[in-house]
Amino acid sequence: MKPRALNLILVLSLALFAVAGCSNHDGNEWERVVCEVESVNLGQPLVSAYLNVGSDQESGTNDDTFPIDIVPVLFRARPYNGTMIIPEDAAQSWFHVTNYDLIWHGGPGAPAELSQHNITNGMCEAIVPLHEEGVTSVLIADRVLKDAPWFVNAVVTNGGTFTAACELHFKGHESGNSRVVTVEAGFMVTFIGAVADD
Repeated sequence: MKPRALNLILVLSLALFAVAGCSNHDGNEWERVVCEVESVNLGQPLVSAYLNVGSDQESGTNDDTFPIDIVPVLFRARPYNGTMIIPEDAAQSWFHVTNYDLIWHGGPGAPAELSQHNITNGMCEAIVPLHEEGVTSVLIADRVLKDAPWFVNAVVTNGGTFTAACELHFKGHESGNSRVVTVEAGFMVTFIGAVADD
């Protein structure tokens, strides 16, 4: 083989190696302990009501309540790959979830003001041991959101409903490491005026 052709193959091989080495290995999937969301709200969409009229199914009575919405989030942790052996209670043997961001994506007919109720660095707490589950609860819709004039107007005064996607970014780190990584999840929420107990 001519030296010029050999040099060209060598340069091309080095270029391909350099490009392959530029992949983004900063995400959750590249940690020694990989944390994943197993379910949000037990895998169910959420119906979020302004008012719960209770078991008598009539508004304005003593059993009426004004709910806030908190949902459980279930996590599971695993090693980066099957060849890694991490002893129980050793460094990097569990994942610690500490915060979350909530970002609203309104569907058709959803009021634009919903995005004013995004949450940044909301507090939550979960320890997720390797090969096990961890759970925390997150605030989705409080009375500040539900008592806002735009919300009351949309679902109470006008009797409407609207749906939005709730995007969740959980932040945390593996034990023995302070580098924060993000674990993403999401689910759907439908806002309505009233619900009743069965």
